[in-house]
Amino acid sequence: MADEKLNDRIKEEGWLKDRRGRKRVSLRTKIFLLCVSLVTVTILIFAAMGVGQFIRFAGLISDSAAEQDRVIAENTTDTLRSIETSNFRKYVDANAKVLDGEFRTMKHDMELLATDVKDILEHPERYGEAPLAPPSKVNAGRLAAQLLFSTDADRTDSEMLAKAAKLANLEESMKGIVGISEVMTDCLICLRGGATICVDSHSDQKIDEKGRVMDFNAGRRPYYVGAYLNKNTYFAPVNYDYFNDSLEIMIGVPVYVNGEFAAVCGGSRNLSDMKTMIDKMVLENNTFITLVNETGNIVYSQREGGELAIGDGSRGSVLSSSNTELVDFITGALGGSRDLGRITIDGEPMYLACAPLETVGWSLLIGIPEWAIEEPGKLMVAQMDEISRASIDKTRDMARQAQKLILIIAIALIAIAVISSIRHSGRLVQPIIELRRAGIQFIEREGVELDHAPDYFGRLELYTGDEIEDLWVTMQDLEINIVTSVRSLRRITAEKERIDTELSVATSIQSDMLPKIFPAFPERKEFDLYSSMDPAKEVGGDFYDFFLIDDDHLALVMADVSGKGVPAALFMVISKTIIKNVALSGKYTGPGEILYDVNNKLCESNEEDMFVTVWLGILKISTGRLVSANGGHEYPALCRRGGEYELIRDVHGPGLGMFEDADFEEWEGTLQSGDKLFLYTDGVPEATDANEELFGSDRMLEALNDSRKEKSLEGILRLVRQHVDAFVGNASQFDDLTMTILEYKGNP
Repeated sequence: MADEKLNDRIKEEGWLKDRRGRKRVSLRTKIFLLCVSLVTVTILIFAAMGVGQFIRFAGLISDSAAEQDRVIAENTTDTLRSIETSNFRKYVDANAKVLDGEFRTMKHDMELLATDVKDILEHPERYGEAPLAPPSKVNAGRLAAQLLFSTDADRTDSEMLAKAAKLANLEESMKGIVGISEVMTDCLICLRGGATICVDSHSDQKIDEKGRVMDFNAGRRPYYVGAYLNKNTYFAPVNYDYFNDSLEIMIGVPVYVNGEFAAVCGGSRNLSDMKTMIDKMVLENNTFITLVNETGNIVYSQREGGELAIGDGSRGSVLSSSNTELVDFITGALGGSRDLGRITIDGEPMYLACAPLETVGWSLLIGIPEWAIEEPGKLMVAQMDEISRASIDKTRDMARQAQKLILIIAIALIAIAVISSIRHSGRLVQPIIELRRAGIQFIEREGVELDHAPDYFGRLELYTGDEIEDLWVTMQDLEINIVTSVRSLRRITAEKERIDTELSVATSIQSDMLPKIFPAFPERKEFDLYSSMDPAKEVGGDFYDFFLIDDDHLALVMADVSGKGVPAALFMVISKTIIKNVALSGKYTGPGEILYDVNNKLCESNEEDMFVTVWLGILKISTGRLVSANGGHEYPALCRRGGEYELIRDVHGPGLGMFEDADFEEWEGTLQSGDKLFLYTDGVPEATDANEELFGSDRMLEALNDSRKEKSLEGILRLVRQHVDAFVGNASQFDDLTMTILEYKGNP
């Protein structure tokens, strides 16, 4: 309909003609033409500049290349080869010392730590016990000492725990090894009994998905086994970290107390850190670095394929290679040689240099293709620098000329833009100013009766022949619509205020009907109870009740009416009243008979087919005997003294108000002193988070068990509500949350 009206207006006013019959040019077309003109001129100017500059730059590059070729041809490769090989050998030795220093630092730090551990274990009387905690997500990202146990460790071994507590005095020393040296990623003291003191910044990686601390089987780690078998400091082969997939180099130092094996001090360095340091050693893009351990296995290599690639771990030692030249060279390297040789690797002649890493017994190999070592060296670089300097000078001159030209063009464009803006801005902006003035007058007419409001946009005369004129016509229609809408809004607001007032009164009445003074029976010492209700809307359908049938019988009610809002509240009032009246009538012997009578009364004239789920229990106060009947309600939760909360899976009958003459089976049990009974509506287990996941009975029982240390009943319900709120997060409350908890204290 709106499109038909727009088409009628276009036909009436003319799509290509304005209201005075002149040719129509839209505001969009005016701006488009202006921008296209400026952009076209700018592109043409800069294109001409770019073509000229590229022609000159191409000639410059050509001349430079020719000069470089002439210089390279004039130099002698023999002299440069000797210089380059000598420098290359020194370069390999220097980098080997750097790498060996890293391992020497690891060895030094761990052996000092092992000395301190031995002193504490040999003389425990000299040291006090320091606190030591398990891993915690709170310490993620910062250095912290943590106590870990292996799967088969006896965590009640007082002697082992005492040793760990005394060794905890070394926490600051261990943090120093990890934090100050910047070499180690973690530091460990692994006791023989299965306890481990670990210092690192990854506490969160030791907590599983269920929030439990993971086991750490230190006795199966390579550095522990190697240190134990070798009875000396041992560097383990590259292996995976116990708690993540990162590769690391590990060291273990055994500790003997009075000649007996007692512990292993361990530490590791992430292979990625070592890789970063090695990658910085690369002399050129064509240089590659390889680390070979004492058995001839490649620990690290920058080659992705071929004879010196690290492979997938199935190739074995390089010493078994069919390349005899390579085998002989690596054999000498592992024997401590600092050799430099020309070897064919993967069919390509290369220069390969080696240097030993004495601390770990490994060897560093650095290779470079033969063609790279024979290229012109320092003299060629110096002459090329001279050529490059001349090219740079010429480029700078061209840049200065281009800057001047661009500046002139920019000034010209700015001048054109300023003149064009001065000429056209008045005609473009003035109609908009008039519309704004009329809009302000319309907005500021405070206190004027809408029925007598002046027509501000109708009195305005605008004939611009573009979208501004269309806007003026639209504003006239908008003014009429606003006036009409405000009138309707006033009526709706008044009606809403009346409804809100009535709902507020209904909420107050409903709240007053529920018992809310606690303690409810201060004179009775045999029991205590507490209840709470949070409706999802202004008025809800949940309700609870408790009252004394006589001096020795307490009735407990927990119910949930179908639906929400005022209808549910009215049905709740009826249901609560009937249940209490029938229970106090004295005609029935148990809750099953009471619910039978209440159900039949609610079925009478229930044309809206509403129903209520009810749990009714009657407690004999003197003996703790509890008899209950369940009309389609949630299972109650019972916590025996010293135990955990469990659901009472009683037999469910139908909801009350659904079927006449329905039977309700009774459940019977006995409460002992200290037992607690938790009643609730489905708003607790069916609380839903933003991902449409339910809170569920398991989380509810977990929340109740977490609250067992809470002494007050009110505090228990508050903690359960906090668990629900934390789970739901920002999601809105879907259903009423109603809870009651009873503690039976026995007959004093």
